[in-house]
Amino acid sequence: MWKERFQEAVVRSDIPEMLDILHMQVTKHATTPNQSVKNMALKIMEEILQQPAAIYEVGIQLSNSKSPTGEELGAIIVATHYAVNPAEVNSVLLRLADSTDWEVREWVASACAIVLTHNFKNFYPTLLEWTKNDSPNVRRAVVVAVKYTARKMEDQYAELLIDLIEPLLSDEDIYVKKNLGAFAIGDGLLKYYPKQLINRLNTWIHSENEHVRWNIIKIFSSAEGIKYIEDSIHLLKILSNDQRKIVKRVFHSTMQSVKKRDPAIFLKHFEK
Repeated sequence: MWKERFQEAVVRSDIPEMLDILHMQVTKHATTPNQSVKNMALKIMEEILQQPAAIYEVGIQLSNSKSPTGEELGAIIVATHYAVNPAEVNSVLLRLADSTDWEVREWVASACAIVLTHNFKNFYPTLLEWTKNDSPNVRRAVVVAVKYTARKMEDQYAELLIDLIEPLLSDEDIYVKKNLGAFAIGDGLLKYYPKQLINRLNTWIHSENEHVRWNIIKIFSSAEGIKYIEDSIHLLKILSNDQRKIVKRVFHSTMQSVKKRDPAIFLKHFEK
């Protein structure tokens, strides 16, 4: 029933009514409707409005609505129609990437991946600049966007995507770190560009920065990372000798993950 009412509101470009209808679909366990509802809303808007400029304008209004649901939908719409006004899209996504709402931040990271995938040359310098942003939320958006982009881009983009997250290896913020080593690199870049990533690890291992080393170790705690332990024993042996607390602790926890997921590998290389 909500779809028909939403369609009518879209025809009138009635943003408050559109949001009111969507807010009625919010479940008890979330602040916004579930993803299937939001995806359907995006589809309805695209089908009814059709013209990129018209859809984009609705996206801008939604992104400025102060509603988490509106901001999520707005981020995806402006990202999809980036060509209408690239500078404005960059500004909108930067603002929303630093949202206090974690769900909005997730949708914005996906929106950034959409832009990077389809407008790589133009958007890449923007994300590279974001790696220097004061907000860990913004820096973390780059990390997640790289992971999502990697699964869609050919090998020719591998080195550039690795370059994009490289400055964040030494990032001390826990929100950035939790999304980098195991998630964006281990289950992202390593999965899609194993040769290039392993080669880069042989460079990163020369860093004495404890956060860089923390991230390298975390790569091998991921399901994908464990597959490459045999190819990276020389790196792990180096890391195993690092006695700094932050490195030693993450090495121990990672080895416990390896032991649980692949006991044979653990027994062969790490059982003392």
